Amino acid sequence: MRAWVLFAFLLAGCASGQVQARQEGPFPTSPGAGVPDAGLPREDRGGDADFRAAASKAFASDPATARDALQAFLASHPDHRRRSAALALLARVQIVSGDASGAKATLDKADAGERTPDFDFLLGIAASRLGNAVMAVALLRPFLASGPPPVGGQTDADAPLLLHAAAAEALAGTGDPVAAIDQWDQYRSIDGTREPERTYARRRAEEVAEKIPGEAAASALSVPRSPFVRAMLGAHAVAALRARGDEASAVRLEQDIGVVRRNLGFDPALQGPATGDPLRLGLAVPQSGAQARLGEVVLRGAMLVMAEPTPAGDPSSYHLVVRDAAAPAERAGSAGVGAAAWSLAREDSVIGLLGAPDPRGIELATRDGVPFLLLDEHAPGARTTAFQLIHAPESRAMALAQRALALGARRFVVLGPDSASGKRLAGAFKNALAAGGGTLVAHITYVAGATSFSAQVNELRRIAFDALFVPDEAARLELVAPALAVAGIWPRRPRMLTTLSSPTAPIPSRREVLLLSTALSLSERLLRNAERYVQGAMLCPGYYPAEDARSGNFVSRFREVYGTNPTAADAYGYDGLSILRGAVERGARTCADVLRLVGSGRFEGMTGDIRFGPDHGRVDLPLVYFVDGDSIRLLK
Repeated sequence: MRAWVLFAFLLAGCASGQVQARQEGPFPTSPGAGVPDAGLPREDRGGDADFRAAASKAFASDPATARDALQAFLASHPDHRRRSAALALLARVQIVSGDASGAKATLDKADAGERTPDFDFLLGIAASRLGNAVMAVALLRPFLASGPPPVGGQTDADAPLLLHAAAAEALAGTGDPVAAIDQWDQYRSIDGTREPERTYARRRAEEVAEKIPGEAAASALSVPRSPFVRAMLGAHAVAALRARGDEASAVRLEQDIGVVRRNLGFDPALQGPATGDPLRLGLAVPQSGAQARLGEVVLRGAMLVMAEPTPAGDPSSYHLVVRDAAAPAERAGSAGVGAAAWSLAREDSVIGLLGAPDPRGIELATRDGVPFLLLDEHAPGARTTAFQLIHAPESRAMALAQRALALGARRFVVLGPDSASGKRLAGAFKNALAAGGGTLVAHITYVAGATSFSAQVNELRRIAFDALFVPDEAARLELVAPALAVAGIWPRRPRMLTTLSSPTAPIPSRREVLLLSTALSLSERLLRNAERYVQGAMLCPGYYPAEDARSGNFVSRFREVYGTNPTAADAYGYDGLSILRGAVERGARTCADVLRLVGSGRFEGMTGDIRFGPDHGRVDLPLVYFVDGDSIRLLK
């Protein structure tokens, strides 16, 4: 029957699969052994017999037959003195069958005077299954101390499994993950539990532990905990201690947790911080699956770094170790970047790695003290060893605002999509204007993906402004710019605005304003399709292969090797590996050395002068480009 209970939790959404039910033997018949009406008067011997027959099926291995028998008894004997016991037994059958809603409805049929402790117990389990965590904890907490009550007057051998599993799920849902892990520990420790049940409990506990922040895990382990809880939280706590620089405490806890895990049979045990081979750099990007093309593109830029000669002119002796971030996990306990990061840090001894963002990968790299440059737009946080490599879209909007303000523009209009991303960019742009003394005089929107802008342009005709910001991709800008020209609004080259028209002056039929755009996915297509309409436009796409002093050599070498221009993904791949190699060439010999240099240094890259802030987010301003004739150049 325990396997039947486990199957019910799988059916309820915790996992999937089928388990063979356990046979518990015949229904007990001796007084005190579980017969609900033993020793009671026989006012209705026919009804009593029907109840015993129905109740005898409640703990058998066929829930459908038990449900039908109990429902038939309740329909035939609506006023029988064992009605409340039959309701409880029916609800119990419904719960282990995966019908929590039906169980609650059954229990709600009882009158107030009929309710016994088993009703609260079963309602708590149903509430947990239905996602009402607060109610479930309130109903089940008394039974965590006293143990589960008899159900329908009978001892339920599987009630402890039901109790601890439901309490664990509910406690996790109320924001008490450590208590939830403790309940899974009690679940797996019940006498008679079998290996599938213990494995299931461990897996659910690991899923809960995965979501606990490192600092919370370290705080939880500052007081005595069971070995199982320590094993679940140990990796996160060690990572937190190491991230805050408390290496001595991290090593002590790591050694202790290693012993605990080995005693419990949980492998692999934790290891100490990685030192890394200064000539081995790691790359964790998809090499298979839907994102394989992205991985190939990033790899192109990374390979150019590896081929560059040393500062002394000698051939490079660096080795790039590539792991597929889309491959199934073999050792790390999770697929994707987590497994790739684990392999690169533990097995390949890289001194640092570049890769796609993934919480598990970041946690594993941080636990081992390995620098992890993320192909991501979000800051990973100061207590990690990861660093954000890609400028956030908001920072690109801010860079354009600051450049326009520096040129003398004071009155701005935003013309952008009504999407969530468009609104975020407009908000960041407005904040930068407010900080720099500019004014947003209008925010005009269009439907995301629109191809016609006549209504919006007509509105612009009536507004006096110095600069127009289009927070959209380059493909949309090539449609917006000609529409602006029809209305007599043309971009001007980025030079100091010597004269600003008065807000009350008549608006001329033709006027020049600064045209600004984030222009994501910028390519030569913009020039082919809208060259005359975007002359002078200032663009901040993150990266463009301009042939300037910064990236001209990179662009020419890339064309020579690959026969095409580099994309932004190529540039970020190049920059990420360049940072790691640059740290080594500045004297880094361990992962800790690289972390210090990356966290405090400045690295000239193809995407900017790369610097990271306290939260390991990228803080240097993105590069701004402008259209100049038949070229797109870097704005100095």
